[in-house]
Amino acid sequence: MTHPQRFLTPILAQPNDDEPRLAYANWLDACGNPLGEFIRLQCPSAFGRDERPRLMRERRAQELLAEHRAGWAKTLAGRVRWCSFHRGFVEEIALTDKQWAQHAPELFRHAPVQDVHLHWLGARLDKLPAVPTGSPTIFLDLSSQRLGNRNLADLAESELLLQTHGLNLASNNVNDDGLQALYDSPHLDRLRELYLADNPITDDGIRGFVLSPIVERLDVLDVRFTHISPEGIDVLRRILGRKLLFGNSFA
Repeated sequence: MTHPQRFLTPILAQPNDDEPRLAYANWLDACGNPLGEFIRLQCPSAFGRDERPRLMRERRAQELLAEHRAGWAKTLAGRVRWCSFHRGFVEEIALTDKQWAQHAPELFRHAPVQDVHLHWLGARLDKLPAVPTGSPTIFLDLSSQRLGNRNLADLAESELLLQTHGLNLASNNVNDDGLQALYDSPHLDRLRELYLADNPITDDGIRGFVLSPIVERLDVLDVRFTHISPEGIDVLRRILGRKLLFGNSFA
């Protein structure tokens, strides 16, 4: 579905604000378009205006999505592997590196995309296009992609990271050398969440990491199931406190 630009522009510019979405929902209602009801059902700030129990609202939203999903996601057809609706719009997508290279700018023109699950098929990560300027920052999920150190070093050079506030690198066989390549990246000013779980990172990698400017900007650091010693964890805890995720819960 193609959205009128006068409504889409403020939605893209203010992705965390429900009001532009609800203004569009009102216009859709007047046009008899069921997307208006769906947007309202998914927007938290509209819940107080709906007396139906939450479970009933969720069931109704799923009914509408089952009936209209193909049409509402038509502009993304063939460009992503799958997509998920949040607050009435596609905000979460999964796609291959090839699809990203071919379609990334267009995807962000059609939807307020904020969560990207990237399936790596071997492309040079430093050659992938950046998130378009003016788009919301994204959470980039590259977990379990078998990147290793060399490909992580390519990612560290990629402008794709410029608009990334969250980065999931869990289970990628990244060791201390890969971690150093990452924290040496010039593109991480907006990074606030970093997930490094299930990688063979040791205290040697952490010694350099804690001296980088990235650490103090983080709101979440996940080092579960790494090779960092209790002493190394203590160092991280002194810096990050409850922002550190270790073991099975926040430290």
